[in-house]
Amino acid sequence: MRLLSMVRKRLYRKFVLGVVLILLFTLAGTLFANSWLVERFYLHEKREYVEAIGDRLAEEIERGNDPQETIRTVEEQEKVLIVHSGERNAPDVLANELREKFREKGLGFQRLWLWDQDYERAVEQGSQFRLYSQNKMDYSILVQYLLLESGMYAIAAIVPDAGGFLSIVNHIGFLIYFFAAAVATGLIFVMTRHITKPLTEICAFTRKVSSHDYEPLRIRTGDELEEVANSLNDMAAHIEQYQKMLEEKNEQMKQLLNDVAHDLKTPVSLVRMYAAGIQDGLDDGTFLDTIVRQNDKMSQIVEKLLHLSRIEQREYPCETLSLDQVLARCVKEHKILFEQRNLELRESIQPGLAFKGNGELLSELFSNLLSNAAKYAAPGAVTVELRRENGEYRFRISNLTENEDLDTDLIWQPFYVGEGSRNKELSGTGLGLSIVKKIAEQFCYGVSCLRDGREISFEVRFPAE
Repeated sequence: MRLLSMVRKRLYRKFVLGVVLILLFTLAGTLFANSWLVERFYLHEKREYVEAIGDRLAEEIERGNDPQETIRTVEEQEKVLIVHSGERNAPDVLANELREKFREKGLGFQRLWLWDQDYERAVEQGSQFRLYSQNKMDYSILVQYLLLESGMYAIAAIVPDAGGFLSIVNHIGFLIYFFAAAVATGLIFVMTRHITKPLTEICAFTRKVSSHDYEPLRIRTGDELEEVANSLNDMAAHIEQYQKMLEEKNEQMKQLLNDVAHDLKTPVSLVRMYAAGIQDGLDDGTFLDTIVRQNDKMSQIVEKLLHLSRIEQREYPCETLSLDQVLARCVKEHKILFEQRNLELRESIQPGLAFKGNGELLSELFSNLLSNAAKYAAPGAVTVELRRENGEYRFRISNLTENEDLDTDLIWQPFYVGEGSRNKELSGTGLGLSIVKKIAEQFCYGVSCLRDGREISFEVRFPAE
């Protein structure tokens, strides 16, 4: 709770500070625009508007249209007043005449004075603007003095005083700012609670995962935090699965080391015992042969273990071959073993089964299963089948067994052998089925062991081309 409170306060301060700064910059920009830009922009727009009317007026009069008629038409269509004077040489007289005509049209000036420099510029440039501020009035009058051949024209347009209006806008802006800041502060408080609680649960979850506690994280926010929680749950599930797999591998490794030590203990003891017998002069001529046989047995075990570890590390090239021919060769090589044990070998091999695989490993897979049947089968028949079925090739070898305690789940483990049914003359290293399983896993073949009463069957499923 203390951590949650600290995290919430830090996030709350950061969010509030960020929002307040954004609002402050927005308010400052709005005040600057209202105070310095809006009024000037409006005056600029008004000036362009009056200037466009002056250009139109000059164009109509230059075409020979009657000035008074043109002035009346423009005044009806636009929001301006236009007066005209034929006086061109006396600025004072001209100013009075223009002011009087404006008054006749209902537009009174507190003052309208045609300055000498304005008159001179109008004469030189043909046009001059002047803005007349009306004291105590909320507007000014923008006048364009336009000098044409027919005299001086004055076009007047009302320019409202935006200062007062902008002051009201700024005042309302201040109120909106404070209201927005208050609402934002409240919303941020709610949002930080919405964010910090899941974050705290996520932190606690990661600590549990580091302690090997994989209880799922339950966050239901309907947003990205829930997606993060789901991803973390998936990650934890994979970690848990991987950890279990490592534990199983460690147990298998321990068991393997125990089995290796057990299987090597007897030949090592025999080698030591017979070597001591030779030293003591007790050799009857068979001691060296026994030492050589035991040494060969140890070498065979070591070679099989190395081969088992290399299967998943090497790259085995694949080629198109005839699966039925590979099996037929292996069966032919093992017939002598079945004959030695008086086992009847029944073959049912479908011809023409094209398959893409590694011939060396396929031969080893079939040979290990055939030799396993020859070693551990009870008297009777051994059935070997290979056929195409449901889009795949199925190899199946079945025989009777006398071992009632055989565990079909453990049968693939190294050195797991059915001692009750072991043929002492043909027994090997106890790694044959482990090699079969490793080859199947390496090439994604389906492999299984089934038992039905006294009958035990091994099945391998190959993907058909």
